[in-house]
Amino acid sequence: MIYSNFTGRVAKKAKLIDGVNGQFLSMDMAVNDYSKGEEVTQWVRVQSSDPAHLKLAEFFTKGRILTIQGISKIDQWEGKDGTPHAQLRVHAKTIDFLNIGKKQDGTNAAANAATDSNVPDAPTDTLKEKKDDLPF
Repeated sequence: MIYSNFTGRVAKKAKLIDGVNGQFLSMDMAVNDYSKGEEVTQWVRVQSSDPAHLKLAEFFTKGRILTIQGISKIDQWEGKDGTPHAQLRVHAKTIDFLNIGKKQDGTNAAANAATDSNVPDAPTDTLKEKKDDLPF
C-alpha cells in the first residue's frame, strides 16, 4: 500500500457516481511538477466514498486547489488499438481546501478572480479546533 499526499487543481467539476458498492466521488486533478527546468503536468484520478466528501462534491469545481491524502494505485489497461495505458488513481482519505491569495475588503482574492460566478465558495467551518483539548 502506498500512501500519497499531493496538492493540485481540479481539472473539471467532480462527479458523483452510483457504483455497485454505493455512491462515490470521482474527479481528475492536475499536479504540476518540474523536471530539468520544465513544468510537467501529472494527471491523477481521485476517488472517494467518504460521506463527508460526497456532501462537499459541489465545491470541488474546476481550478479549485486541493490537498489530497490517500492510497495510491496504478490502473493499467490496453486500448482498442493495443496501446498500453496507465493512470494514477488515489482513494482519498482526506481532502483539504487551500485558499490562495490575499484578502481584499474581507473577501478572498482567488475567489474574486474566478471566471465562473456560479462557483460556490468553500465552506470555512469544516475544521473546528478544540482549544480545550491540550495535552499539557
